[in-house]
Formats: sequence, structure tokens, C-alpha cells
Amino acid sequence: AIALAGSGAGAQEGPPPPVAITHAKVYLPGGKGPVEDGTVVIDKGKIVAAGKDVATPPNARTIDAHGKIVTPGFIDAETAVGVVDIELEAASNDTDVRSPMTPGLRMIDGYNPQSIVIPIARSGGVTSVVVARQGGILGGQSAFVDLAGDTAAEAVVRPLLAQEATVDDDEAQQSAGTRSGMWMILRDALEDARFYATHRAQYDANGVRQLSLHRSELEALVPVVRGQQPLVVHAHRASDIEAALRVAEELKLQIILSGASEAWMIADELARRKVPVIVDPLENLPARFDRLHSRSDNAAILARAGVPVIIATYAAHQSRLLWQHAGNAVRLGMDHDQAIRAITEAP
Repeated sequence: AIALAGSGAGAQEGPPPPVAITHAKVYLPGGKGPVEDGTVVIDKGKIVAAGKDVATPPNARTIDAHGKIVTPGFIDAETAVGVVDIELEAASNDTDVRSPMTPGLRMIDGYNPQSIVIPIARSGGVTSVVVARQGGILGGQSAFVDLAGDTAAEAVVRPLLAQEATVDDDEAQQSAGTRSGMWMILRDALEDARFYATHRAQYDANGVRQLSLHRSELEALVPVVRGQQPLVVHAHRASDIEAALRVAEELKLQIILSGASEAWMIADELARRKVPVIVDPLENLPARFDRLHSRSDNAAILARAGVPVIIATYAAHQSRLLWQHAGNAVRLGMDHDQAIRAITEAP
């Protein structure tokens, strides 16, 4: 409604007036909120002021939000929004990549800002998402996008956000033979990228040993092995999480854990290392053998231990229910304010 103000027949010329949301409980970033009886002022599509003693512009359209809560826009940190419209239709699913080793894949190249899924996600308060491929030992580079704008250029905030790795993918395990084989393939790829980063000239002159990946794939991994781009490791089993921590320590990587159904079992170690963990609070049953110790209060246990917790839906069509996933985390013991941060500031 705000975006459409001033449009249509008989509308006044010029930009619409500012909007002031008043008398709300306002959540502010940086640990400053919540603020009771707060005000948020929006002008020309931007939030220009938010807090306790904020003056309302004299020409503003005022919305009385007494008894209501105002938060920043929600951020879904693991989604297929914009790259999947119909999951079982190949022409409408840009995550169904057959190869287990595609670190050079860029999800931004498949992002469709006109996807019908986007306004549905926005209707649930989700204003930004991470678009990621969930699969493959090295699945490619995720992107961070705002769910606004008619073109990718208008929507994209970070085209190359993080590298996605998965160690609980059935196809990836089959290609590797064993779980240990999968970790070996992952280590070899990262070690080769580290070698390539310091031997580019010799590589171009065909003067080095054969490496496990092509040039474009090695280039995509260079920021990861230099600690400039995080490696998001999708792992559920506690032993896989421990293996990920070992690899990160050995290769000096910046990692983020994702999925992590059994992370509660090593919560203190994750807190000590300050490793962020992306979880879905609805992952509460042992759906597979690699998550037999799943439990519904995983997010609450991690948060109480001091682990940076991020809540995500891992979905395209259900991203609109991110608030409900956070609400379930609260129902199962997570602090309410922490849950709001887990879908706003923490991502």
C-alpha cells in the first residue's frame, strides 16, 4: 500500500508523503531493542529513523501500531526462492544439478526476480533471502538478494556470498563411495585451490601436477581457502560436524554450519569457536540415519550455550512461514528476542 500511494488516476504529483508507524514495540539492531512505544519513519522507500523519541514529520501519514510489534524485515538464510517455481519441472528448477562438484556454479545466474514465489515470501514479512543450492559435495556459490526490484541488478545485494558444501547428500556419498571418501574429495579440492592460488603462472604454463578441479572451479574456491568467503557446511550428524571443525582448523577456513540437527550435542564447542549454525526448528525427528539424535529444542540449546543461531526454512514455497519456524523455536525454549534476532540481525 505504501509503494502504491500516489499512483493511479487522479493521484497527486510528486513523491508520496513520509509514513510514521507510531506507538509500536520496535526491535532495533545492535542489541538496542525492543523499544516500547517506539516510532519508525519511512521516507522515499527508506527507513530514516527508528526508536523511542523519534519526531513524526508534520506531513506524514501516521499508522497507530499500539499493541503491535515492528521488526526489521525477515531474512531467510537458506532458500530456493527465485530458482524453483515447480520442483518436479526441470525447466522451473535451477537447483537440480547432477554433478557433485560444482564450486564454480553461481546461483545468481539462475535467479529470476519475476518468480511468482517472491511476492508470496514477501507476504510473510521475508524481505531478503540467501539463494543456495542444497546438494553436491561442493554445490556452488550462494547469493544474497532483496525480494524487491524487477531485475536481478535491482535485487542482488551480494552475488557471491558463500560456498556451499554438503556431506549428507545421498548422491554425493554414492559418488564418493564412503563418508570418509567424501571428506577426502572435499579436502583435496580445498588443498588444490590453495595450491592453485599461489601457482597460477605455473598452472597456466602447464607446469604443475594435475589438479582435481578445472580452473573456474579452483578460482571459485580461492576466496574460501584465503578466509575471504565462508564455507557453509551442510551436516547433521555430530561426527560430521566435528569433522567440519577439524577441516576448518587445519585449512584456516571460515565456516558456517547448516542443518546441524545434532549440533546440540557439541554446543559448548561450537560456542567456544563462535561458529554460526543455521537450523530449522521444525527438524525435530530422526528422518534419516545421519540425524538419529535430532531433537526439537536444538535451537534453544544452542542459543543458551552462546552459539550464534540463525533460523531458516530451507524452502522456496514455504519461506513465507519463516516467522512460524521462529515461533516454534520459542515454543520449545528459545528466548523470544533471540528468535527474532535469528531471522533478522543474525543472518
